[in-house]
Amino acid sequence: MSKNRRQMLQLALMGASLSASGVWAASASRDEPVFRRIGVAFDTGVGLTVVGLDRKEAEAALDAGFAEIHRLERVAGLSTPGSDIRRLNAEGRLEKPDPAMLEMLAVADEVHRASGGAFDVTVQPLWIFYDSYARRGAWPTGEEAAPARALIGHSHMRFDAEAVSFDRPGMGITMNSLTHGYAADRVAKVLSDLGVRRAFVDTGEMESLGRGPQDREWTVAVKNPRQTDAMLGTAPLTGCMATAGDYAYTWSADYTRNHILDPRTGLSPASFATVVVIAPRAVVADALSTTVSVLGPDEGAKLLTKFDAEAYGITKAGKVWATPGFPRQHLA
Repeated sequence: MSKNRRQMLQLALMGASLSASGVWAASASRDEPVFRRIGVAFDTGVGLTVVGLDRKEAEAALDAGFAEIHRLERVAGLSTPGSDIRRLNAEGRLEKPDPAMLEMLAVADEVHRASGGAFDVTVQPLWIFYDSYARRGAWPTGEEAAPARALIGHSHMRFDAEAVSFDRPGMGITMNSLTHGYAADRVAKVLSDLGVRRAFVDTGEMESLGRGPQDREWTVAVKNPRQTDAMLGTAPLTGCMATAGDYAYTWSADYTRNHILDPRTGLSPASFATVVVIAPRAVVADALSTTVSVLGPDEGAKLLTKFDAEAYGITKAGKVWATPGFPRQHLA
């Protein structure tokens, strides 16, 4: 499934918006200024909303938020020409990495270890290999995919303030299950540092500051993974939320082959159609939504407890699954 790359940019009163992560943010107000800017970054739709500022303050805050988003694209954008991650993957080594890359890799390392290897950013060569076959209308045998699978190996990646490097030629990383959440965390901090106390950040994953218009809680609606533009219901957001779904980029009509890969098997996992995670940090929620998708319900629930996170999911069989603390009162 291709993603919407149409460039959009506007500053307007907030209505409702569709996030490429599979979640909408909805709010409205007649009594106070609510400013929203939307655009495209990391190959997905992004949007920032601020409440209670005058136009000049709002423009400055939104400018700063989008500047941070585009800065992070230059660090970790796989499709951004000349980005740090592209240079790393092409050359096998990146000198003096940006602190943002190191912070994301530190989270990747933590989740990799906690999940027993179910999360591994070095899966990128296999993803590229599969995608190249799918674009030709074909699919490789296990034997054909073996060389690409052999390039997966978190333990063969080194990173510190001096350099990020790989032990094996041909390795590469993706931070697509980190970057959107990390960007939400960073933008929320940028806005907070500017004195913004009420905001909604959607970088493909979501984070809120304070309360929404009319002192209401921010509310998001979770996408139905099998019906385009349909919702499963709504949930309040008072922190950070991330979503992983097999529908976001799929290589087969039945979703059995999709962008979520189990690095231990080289295959797409069979349990979940979609997983929504709430965690203290958006970058952690981002990584966990993918990892729980890989682990499945039982092992996924155990992992979530290690990070003080909650989750809601729909299995491929259409069954609802949720941890006890997920606010699902308005969800199926």
